[in-house]
Amino acid sequence: MSTSENDLRDMMAEVYRHPPGPARSAAFDTVMRHADAAGATEFAFRARMNAIWDFHMGGDYTRAFMAFSWCVATFDRHPEFAGGSEHDLLWKYKWIVWELPQFPAVPLERTVALLDDMERRYRQGNHSLHAVYQHRGLVAHHLGDLDEADRWFDRMVDAKRDSLSDCAACVPSSLVQHHVARGRYEDAVRAGAPYTRGGCVEQPKAILSDLLPAYLHTGRTAEAVEAHRVAYRQLRDGRHYLASIALHLQFCGLTGNEEHALPIVERHLPWLDRPASPYAAMEFTAAAALVLRRLAETGAGDRPVRVRGDDGTTRAPATVRSVLADVTARTRALSAQFDARNGNTYQSRRTEACMAAEPLLDRLPLTVLAGRPIRAKKRDDRIDGLVNTVAERTAAGDAAGAALAQLDLAYLLRNADLLGDAAETAEEAARALARAGLAQERLRALHLLFQLYVRNYQQRSDAAALATELLDAPALPAALPRETLVEEIADRVPDLDLTGHLQRAADIHRRRGDTAGEARLLRKAIGRIGPQSEQWQPVLDRLDQLIEADALASDEAAQMSVHVGRALSVAGDPAAGWERAERTVAALTAARAQEPVEHRLHRAWLALKMDRPVDAEALAAPLTAGDDFHWEAPIVVVRSLLAQGRTGDAESYMAERGLDADEDLDYDPYAIG
Repeated sequence: MSTSENDLRDMMAEVYRHPPGPARSAAFDTVMRHADAAGATEFAFRARMNAIWDFHMGGDYTRAFMAFSWCVATFDRHPEFAGGSEHDLLWKYKWIVWELPQFPAVPLERTVALLDDMERRYRQGNHSLHAVYQHRGLVAHHLGDLDEADRWFDRMVDAKRDSLSDCAACVPSSLVQHHVARGRYEDAVRAGAPYTRGGCVEQPKAILSDLLPAYLHTGRTAEAVEAHRVAYRQLRDGRHYLASIALHLQFCGLTGNEEHALPIVERHLPWLDRPASPYAAMEFTAAAALVLRRLAETGAGDRPVRVRGDDGTTRAPATVRSVLADVTARTRALSAQFDARNGNTYQSRRTEACMAAEPLLDRLPLTVLAGRPIRAKKRDDRIDGLVNTVAERTAAGDAAGAALAQLDLAYLLRNADLLGDAAETAEEAARALARAGLAQERLRALHLLFQLYVRNYQQRSDAAALATELLDAPALPAALPRETLVEEIADRVPDLDLTGHLQRAADIHRRRGDTAGEARLLRKAIGRIGPQSEQWQPVLDRLDQLIEADALASDEAAQMSVHVGRALSVAGDPAAGWERAERTVAALTAARAQEPVEHRLHRAWLALKMDRPVDAEALAAPLTAGDDFHWEAPIVVVRSLLAQGRTGDAESYMAERGLDADEDLDYDPYAIG
């Protein structure tokens, strides 16, 4: 049976319920397959155009190629519906041209042909060739034809920028890469330094990473440290940025920070199972070989290295020396493939130089524990004292004592509002506590990290991973009761499935006779699930028992009624929400409690949903003025008047209230999805 357009839209909505990554990519594949089978070419075109962004930013370049090729062919065959996407398609040409040379199995002729086609289409649309020249320069740079790259970048600089040009930071980022490759480090700093504070979704993390070698070679060590600290934290969750992450490893290897680099190597080794591209893998393995070689040379060749698969499974035990042999061999195999495709030895010469590089500095402190100065408005001598304690206990061979001092320092930095320093120190503490076998103290460090990560949007995925690890721990520290942890995570991480955890935490409160705590956690549970869930009714039944036992204050019961009624309405059953709201009003009346404004407005919305516009108007009208005013109430009144056929009254009312028919009347918090 053919899939309908409505079914396809529902499937597309489901795509974005998956987090970015393999699950979302697979969901996109399903949508596109069904759209193709149904002959819904226009829908399939829109779906693929949306998917290219996810594939590109998710480091899934092969899928991006396939979707892009299909869209270009469809654009040419169906200008009647695809023509409106010309600008979007021309923008995505830049991504594909940038990605294609990163696959040595793709002949150079194909990249050149795509560049030529890109230029033809830009000329045909009367667009500037600024972006075309930039990407011709990037391809020449990749091939090691640096003189040719110079010529293209000169033409880019002279060309007029337009709406298809990269952002103000991305264009200099290309120039920085090229200047560094030519050894023109001062030129690189001049080109990039003005653009290190912002830009697009790629910036400033990309340009800060590109500037690392230039900062080092020009003696700008403070700028280099700050660029590493800021950019790596923004990059580390994105597979798309594996080649940029390699620059941070190389930076560590050139500044005596091999110890600091080892956790970075361990964190990203799994990505080699599914790298964004062979080129990104080569960049990472070359830089990893540099830092692992430096560690081996200092006598740490037998140190264990944690090696996991991309699915999280633990691989066979490995050491610095064994991983070094593996990444060195992989770098050489990949660079040989690029040399064979490119017809020169540029990539192998470059990667060999990276792997054999010697430090430019004996030691450049990157963290508080390593001796990096702290930027604080008010100096706390206890911080310096704990840093010294860690050093003294480490020197004395007291690994456990040093790890515990690291954790104390992380808390102190957090309390001093030095959150970045606190996170770095807590990360080091967690690793040190694990090595010392202090499992409970490590969980305390992970909890501190969770609290720090969750405050930063770019680290929400890290926070969610830590939350899962904490919840799965068989035993938590005494200072971290499970019910407290569950509630904290529920309040801070909206996307985790915590229903079971919340119910078990509610059980803890029930055993203590804390009905208020039990109800609070059950309310949080019901707030995370919908009526379609098999857990909905059991949780709701427990809440109702507490309400009937007067364990909830009247205002809390009304809030619960609003939430449940809204969920039922969105699920397509406003009548059930109305019936619950009426019971709540009866209970409030019996308790001689006033109905909250939000609950009365809730009933007005439900009345609208049930085609009872007269009741909706009667409920909402008193809430349009005075102390009980609520901004949604006039919208309900107007929609009620329109539903009654009283168009003139509705228009007059809207004029009096300054309501816009095209904007305000579209608002509906109870829209059925």
